[in-house]
Amino acid sequence: MIKDIRIATDEEWDRMVDTAGSAIYFQTREWFDIWSEYAGFQNDTKLICFDSGKEVLLPLSYFPFLKGLLKTYFLAPKGMGGFVTNDELDDDEKRELFNFLMKMKMFYCAVNPYDPLTNEFDRFNMEDFTQVLDLTAGFETIFKNWSKGHHSASKKGLREKLTVEVANAEDQWQAYFYIYQETLARWGMTATSRYEWKLFELFYKKNSPRIRLWLARHQGQIISGALCFYQNKHVAYWHSATREEFFNLNSPHVLQYHIIKDACEKGFHLYDFLPSGGHQGVVHFKNGFSPSLKPVHIYMSPLMKVSDAVRKRLRNSAVYKSFMEGTGF
Repeated sequence: MIKDIRIATDEEWDRMVDTAGSAIYFQTREWFDIWSEYAGFQNDTKLICFDSGKEVLLPLSYFPFLKGLLKTYFLAPKGMGGFVTNDELDDDEKRELFNFLMKMKMFYCAVNPYDPLTNEFDRFNMEDFTQVLDLTAGFETIFKNWSKGHHSASKKGLREKLTVEVANAEDQWQAYFYIYQETLARWGMTATSRYEWKLFELFYKKNSPRIRLWLARHQGQIISGALCFYQNKHVAYWHSATREEFFNLNSPHVLQYHIIKDACEKGFHLYDFLPSGGHQGVVHFKNGFSPSLKPVHIYMSPLMKVSDAVRKRLRNSAVYKSFMEGTGF
């Protein structure tokens, strides 16, 4: 039986996420802190203690929509989450955890697909998917399995003598943000998220080994970038942008070549392309690297479904934008 539920300390949070092999970056305190400062997500991460002595961490946050009039809970802000533990739980203990989730009336969870515990939750009512590479086969094997088009595009880009680096200065992050702004202008109303400079500035200022902005240059000019997050043996490819006039140089392929090769060499096991927000062109690009598909189970509470339908209907209205500007929603 559950003995105690309380707010987790920073030390408990860090320790459990860093030692649980299935935990990913979106469950770290660093990720939650960034979204708290950027968009106003409020940390409510729980440590759940059982009579048996077992402990389970639930990285949890809520967002005060409409300036606090509506409190909505997320397992991870703008990412995939779930329970974190190193203990083996029995069926009764699992049932108590899942009952705790059901008590939250306004609740959305997209579950970490590598977490076996949370994926046993039996109330999922939606599903997405991610595309993932198993890096344990080694880079040469992985590269040989890329599609003919991706293989030749990478080779061509490498012949163009594009250089690839990891950003370590603010002006490099600003150059990438400028490219991202160009990308948003190109996507127009089809963009499913929009982030302000403040978010990228927070990533930069963290100066974290878990955050890497990879950049491609042509003749010294930054033309493309990809933002990746690293936790345990998992690499998450979260964001990218490329200048349209340099599409012919195949810099996104060259970036992926270097990023994946580096991850293999550093001993990471999984390279996760992450869900693509319904953009089929993005899915097609990722498919060229011959990843496997992995389901991402989602639960949205009934009240959350109603709220989400209203949000989507109002999203482009001036009133909605005044309330939600800069949050990414």
